Amino acid sequence: MRVVVTWAMLAVIASAGSACHTREFDLVDVKRDDLIVTVDTAGVLAAVDSMDVKPPMTPDAMTFKINWMAPEGSEIAAGEPIVTFDSSDMDRNLENLKSQVEEWTTRLNQNREETELARRSDALSILEQEASVQRATRQASVPADLVPALTLRANQLDEKQAKAEFELAKKRAVYDQQSREAQIQDMIDTRANITRQVEQLTQSITRLNVTAPRAGTVIYATGNYSSDKRKVGDTVFSWDTVVQVAALGAMVGNGHIDEVDIARIAVHEPVTLRVDAFQDVRLHGKIASIATSVGTSDTDPSNVVKLQIAIDPTKACVLAPGMRFRGEIETQRIPSVIQVPAEAVFITPEGPVAYRETSGSLERVHLGLGHRSTETIEVTSGLSPGDRVSRTNPEQEAP
Repeated sequence: MRVVVTWAMLAVIASAGSACHTREFDLVDVKRDDLIVTVDTAGVLAAVDSMDVKPPMTPDAMTFKINWMAPEGSEIAAGEPIVTFDSSDMDRNLENLKSQVEEWTTRLNQNREETELARRSDALSILEQEASVQRATRQASVPADLVPALTLRANQLDEKQAKAEFELAKKRAVYDQQSREAQIQDMIDTRANITRQVEQLTQSITRLNVTAPRAGTVIYATGNYSSDKRKVGDTVFSWDTVVQVAALGAMVGNGHIDEVDIARIAVHEPVTLRVDAFQDVRLHGKIASIATSVGTSDTDPSNVVKLQIAIDPTKACVLAPGMRFRGEIETQRIPSVIQVPAEAVFITPEGPVAYRETSGSLERVHLGLGHRSTETIEVTSGLSPGDRVSRTNPEQEAP
């Protein structure tokens, strides 16, 4: 309802602050009750019993693109598919590695054939060198009385040279064979290394189809620096949580308060919450823990202190991780004080005032104020229980 004030009444109020007549009042009762002083908090619900699902730890990739996710809120059994990541880059790498394996296999087979031909050629060359030694030995063994001395000496030198060449040929054959075998072994090792990469990459691709680690309800996680939930097409790091598999029986609130309020709260103080999805439902709980350092939240750039709230079980609604909430922490309860709604107190240059109903009129009353909560203010002087005051200021013209 809107307060209706005549021009004459406004003149009287403006000049002396006395009573004024009205046709309509938007009135509330002044009452005596316990005043609950609170600190505002906000945050996100999380399951007490849940498991995070992240991309697979693999040496082949650090970032992953989400291809498919099990529907959020669906019930899933352990071992059922829950997230699939894009494998196109790995598939291309795998095909490339397989081509390399085939290439090295072809080169290895060719090298082995060439090595066998070289071994046979070396063996034939050694046989020829051995035959040359035998011929030279026979010529050098002719009795000295049958050939001239110079001829005998030349034959002996030929024998010595033939034997030296024979020994050198054998050593060269051994060296060449060892070199070729070492080259073959290097090729075998290279192919084996690429084959291991193929096996590793094949396993990594298989792990991109992630299954649920336990039975529960599928909950999409939010981004590290955003309140948006993960979705198909997002790119995530290997350490990022993509979804959670949660049991919805017990919830906690991961909340925060402004750092200026840290001295006003303590562990075990009662908390009342409302989640965005169920505005008509009040949840109750207590502060379970308070962070010892100051940080920032994903929705507020100012400094905040994080805290965790243990939430009492409820049957009024079905809670799920990721639901956002706002709430009030009860820091003080002042028993039996006179109080009015905050919107019924108006600040003037002379101090706070209220407009009290008196015999059908609104009378301006100067107030003494004490503690206040989010919605109500303690009145230490000026009003009594049973008084009725206006929510609107009759001295202001209606829009």
